[in-house]
Amino acid sequence: MAKQTKTVISSGEILASLRKHLMAQRPVTLHNTFQGVPVRTEAEVAMVSGDALGLIVHPYQAVCIKFERRTFIESKALPKLIRAYPTLIDYTNRVVMLEKFKIPHSINVDLFNSWVAPDEAVAVTIQARGGEPFTTEMLGIAVLADNRVRVVMAVPEDAPYARGDKLSLGFQLAPGAGTIGVQGKVHSLAKIRNQDARRLEVDGRAVMTDEVSILAYIARREDQIMTALDKTFKKLRKGKFPTRR
Repeated sequence: MAKQTKTVISSGEILASLRKHLMAQRPVTLHNTFQGVPVRTEAEVAMVSGDALGLIVHPYQAVCIKFERRTFIESKALPKLIRAYPTLIDYTNRVVMLEKFKIPHSINVDLFNSWVAPDEAVAVTIQARGGEPFTTEMLGIAVLADNRVRVVMAVPEDAPYARGDKLSLGFQLAPGAGTIGVQGKVHSLAKIRNQDARRLEVDGRAVMTDEVSILAYIARREDQIMTALDKTFKKLRKGKFPTRR
């Protein structure tokens, strides 16, 4: 979702910069997501050896790294976020070993905004100018900078929408709740792998009262997801043994 202005820097130079964190006992910041919610915590640099980096991480970050099979490292000593891959995760001692350090050209996940999927089915009615209303299921929702609302849905492959088309959306985030309206445009339309459907993402705005309802819904889902993250860590920790990817 985010592009980085790529800077040429070798893996050795990256590790040399991270070694300074070890010597100065300065933490780095790790970025991941869990079920669409950004998880960002500090990690202590415990070891730099050869082509490997050893970190002492927050328990939640360890879980995210396991499921995403990568993490992004932020350091003031480095010009951009660095992508790295785990070789070992020890949930008991909260140690993660990383390798293959690189500045990615782009990052295909939002590390700063929550994109939550509904916990119960949410029907969305799509109305295009001059077209018939069409009802489908919401896949996710987010509120980005400048209070722009993004709604993600699945539509048939032959749905008559194109990038830039103006659409009106209506949906209820809870049974019996008022209908929320979003006026916007098609931001993206992409094939969903192994399905006869496309992923429709609409970028738009809602009136203030509806925006407040959306933000409250996202906050509730974030709480649920973080509770699930905590439970997942506790289950993984019961193994008491390091887990290789």
